[in-house]
Amino acid sequence: MTAPAPQAGVAPGASPGETLAHALLDTASILRAGTGRFRVAPASPVSPARLLVLQSGLDRLARALGLPGPELVATPEGLTAAELAVGRRLAVGSASHPGNVGDAEDPAGPDLDDPAVAEAAHRARTAFPGPPVVLPARDGALLRCWAAGPPDAPAVAVVGACGMPVGLTVNWLAALSSRYRVVTWESRGLFATGEGAGPGSPVDHSVEAQSEDLLAVLDGFGIGRAHALGLCGGAVVALAAAARSERIDSLSLWHGDWELGDAAPKTTHQRDMESLLAMVARGPEQAAGMHLLLSRPSTLDGLRPDLAHYLIHPYTTPELLYRYGQLNGTLMTTDCRTLLTARQPTLVVTSDQDTTAHPAGSLYVARHLPSAELRTLPAGDHLGAFDARPHLVALAEEFLHSVTDHPRKDT
Repeated sequence: MTAPAPQAGVAPGASPGETLAHALLDTASILRAGTGRFRVAPASPVSPARLLVLQSGLDRLARALGLPGPELVATPEGLTAAELAVGRRLAVGSASHPGNVGDAEDPAGPDLDDPAVAEAAHRARTAFPGPPVVLPARDGALLRCWAAGPPDAPAVAVVGACGMPVGLTVNWLAALSSRYRVVTWESRGLFATGEGAGPGSPVDHSVEAQSEDLLAVLDGFGIGRAHALGLCGGAVVALAAAARSERIDSLSLWHGDWELGDAAPKTTHQRDMESLLAMVARGPEQAAGMHLLLSRPSTLDGLRPDLAHYLIHPYTTPELLYRYGQLNGTLMTTDCRTLLTARQPTLVVTSDQDTTAHPAGSLYVARHLPSAELRTLPAGDHLGAFDARPHLVALAEEFLHSVTDHPRKDT
């Protein structure tokens, strides 16, 4: 029987400060995306005096975490979609939420060296999956990476959707790390890797470079071979890595976003995204113009509220949007039929209810890979694959058990 998975998120009974500290870290990719200070509004209207108290507590926690704390404003009017998404995740000032940091009778709020603030920051930093390890890619680009699970267990590389923070795949890390050595990373060139803000220098956005990152992550953690579990566009990266290296000894490709020419149809969402990414990838000026449109609050209308602060990340600044257009645009337009030579055992998973990535693409991939099996689930949308619900984890572990027969750590 599989041992209980580590807790992904805040443990029950956590203090208000710890829960807010965790929320700050959960939105850190956006808070560190640009040079300006983010604005967020309290969860409900508060008095000017209370706003100062909340700001003081928020600042102290942010400093303890080494993050640029957001600026509290009285109302959400005029805030961008990214600022609204962060504000909703922080929920500062909510009666049931940790945003109530500080004493309402004390305008100064708690002192930064208050043991409760320091302890809250420490617990948040060390909560699963822990702080990132910054590793070099093979071309020198810096990657934010994570590893969890027994070091000598069979390895699983979780390849998330392009441009998404690690929080979107953390449920998979938690579910699999009791039995496997699980590693993952965030997309090259889209996340701040140092102490400052911004994503650093531009990077190679080719499929080859992105697939090499998987192998570089294995190198960085001393892993010789691994199963690659790819989600959405991450399935393309996983397949590309398997096609170029036998170090990927098996695959599971979940709700893949495949370009297959006229061999398989695409959804309206896929076609719209391709057009958007092609437009913003033309240059910084085009990206800046589209960023103004995507910053409108209505952008959040189509996003799952509990995931919006992850999904909005690559739209946070014009520069991020430009790079996202290059990185994800390349993944969405590279003909994957050239990659269907990979002979590794492969599980292909989709659902007839996926209106984001057309299930016909996964059917084609499963039919043409030499050693693939297809599972078309009766229910479940695209984003639901990231939730790592028990029936999905059971399916993943069933396949993993069939292709990994003993613990190992190759060097």
